[in-house]
Amino acid sequence: MFRKVMQMIQDYAEKKLLDEVFATYLDVQDAAAEMAQVLPCPRCGKLTMKMHLHSNALSRQVPGITICDQCGTEEALDAMAGKPKDAHEWALVKTYMKGANLK
Repeated sequence: MFRKVMQMIQDYAEKKLLDEVFATYLDVQDAAAEMAQVLPCPRCGKLTMKMHLHSNALSRQVPGITICDQCGTEEALDAMAGKPKDAHEWALVKTYMKGANLK
């Protein structure tokens, strides 16, 4: 029982942390768009994003976050297959969560 409760607490903490990372990135993404700067794709980490934010793909997995077109296509195919990429595998999460004990 104790392990189950501890696992629930850890899962909640991880979700909360992921939510904070994506909320912060959303603010950075909007600020970069206003300053006409291009950020790397948060999903793959490559510099494949387009200058105009609205020209990129909108993530199906994380609302409000834009990703590069290739990642958008991969997300759509993964969704059709019923196997979305775990958010822990996103380049953004790997970068900002180094040292955190995540899946």
